[in-house]
Amino acid sequence: MNTMKSLKRKLMYEGLIFKVWQEEYEIKSHTLKRDIVEFPETCAVLPIDNEENAILITQFRYPLKKELLEIPAGKIDPGETPEEAARRELMEEIKMSPRKLSKIGVFYLTPGYSTEKIHIFIGMDLEKAPLPEDLGEEIKIHRIPLLELKNLMNKGEIEDAKTFLALLYYFHFYWKK
Repeated sequence: MNTMKSLKRKLMYEGLIFKVWQEEYEIKSHTLKRDIVEFPETCAVLPIDNEENAILITQFRYPLKKELLEIPAGKIDPGETPEEAARRELMEEIKMSPRKLSKIGVFYLTPGYSTEKIHIFIGMDLEKAPLPEDLGEEIKIHRIPLLELKNLMNKGEIEDAKTFLALLYYFHFYWKK
């Protein structure tokens, strides 16, 4: 049951990708403020190559000042379905397209302060289909055996949440080993 009542909403910042709002609301006769990041919907795909390997990427994540091992992902453009965006992201980031795309689910990444919702897929039966990569992305493509990825997860070396979630789902519901 929602007992919060919105009182005021003020745009604090509008950037290239997201907006930051400050909202004032009332709950149990107390007035509180909260900063909220309004972020577009995104998608991510775990590409599986021949049921033995996954194709992941590394890219430098500027806010963290380091590279992360991740599944391909990106924003869903206006007018684009999550499935179309997922296929496009794979073509941009790993130069392949899945003949089979299965949706894992839709998740909120950080609901305490952001509206970002991500659609996560598993892509299989991959074929070459390159698209130019996005400006500003320096992506390295890695074909990694699934057993090695499972070991990286067990050692806490998969730090990206969407990647961890997609791998966990794949190992639980798809993997036959």
